Amino acid sequence: MSQLEAAAMKPNAHVTAARAIPYKKPLRKILYPYLFIAPFSVLVLVFFILPAVATIGMSFTDLNASMKLHFIGLTNFKRIFMDYNLPQILTHTAVFAILSLVISMLFALVISIATQYFLKGKVSAVIYRVLWLIPSIIPSVVYVTFWKYVFDPTDGGFLNRVLAGMGVISEPLSWFTKGAMAIIILATIVSTISGGMILLSAAINSIPEDLYKAARVDGASEKSVIFKIILPTLRWPLMYITISDLIGFVSSYFFIMLLTQGGPMRDTTTLSLYAFQQAFNLKYYGYGAAISMLVVVISFVLTMLLIRLFDFDQLIKPSRIED
Repeated sequence: MSQLEAAAMKPNAHVTAARAIPYKKPLRKILYPYLFIAPFSVLVLVFFILPAVATIGMSFTDLNASMKLHFIGLTNFKRIFMDYNLPQILTHTAVFAILSLVISMLFALVISIATQYFLKGKVSAVIYRVLWLIPSIIPSVVYVTFWKYVFDPTDGGFLNRVLAGMGVISEPLSWFTKGAMAIIILATIVSTISGGMILLSAAINSIPEDLYKAARVDGASEKSVIFKIILPTLRWPLMYITISDLIGFVSSYFFIMLLTQGGPMRDTTTLSLYAFQQAFNLKYYGYGAAISMLVVVISFVLTMLLIRLFDFDQLIKPSRIED
């Protein structure tokens, strides 16, 4: 071997040294992600974390209209379970949340399948979906005014006027006395269907058209297509809608407060509205915070149960194709 060949085979000292030094990421690149999320972290801290911590701390105090803070331990929580209104309010909350969830979910599913599968691509389907979006974009105050006009107990109420004109009733009916909870559930369902409908329609639209064609070639009926192709595809959005809507219904109070203020005789008072009334109407801030904590615990337990029911661990596993 000549000296020239030996020199060529000798490792380059500079290259070896460069490979030995580990790459050090510049400081500015390390800081970039944190700079981007810093403003949002501040917002989350100020508007979510600090109020949550304040509510937890307040629930262990007797804070009231005097605004004097005294630590009283678990007294507020003991008072909750001794409150004679609690069984009735929990029943109202369960009835409101379950019926609103089941009926709105069913309607959203039926409308999504009808407009995105049977009427896919037709103008009538688009118009129908847009019509269902209207209640969700109307301001709450205007929306509540509409329902109050429909079920107004006087002669001028829309429903009383229609029924009287048809000769069904001779005297105006007091709808809010006889069926306040039913009216609240109806109004809530109409205003919340659109959210689930949009998510489910998008999920159905993502199903490849070839699957439908292959199913029809194999002689599959429309029922088989719905139950074996469409519904299995909707497990993710159905889980999300179920959990988010149920938490929303359990913690809902604003709409009920505007429509009935929890009446008549607490017939439409839910747990969240009761917490609001205790805190801001009666000025029992500590007790209201303790009831709010109970709402959080109930929502958390229901969320865990639904995640278990939808088999979340199985849903997040990679598909066989990806394997």
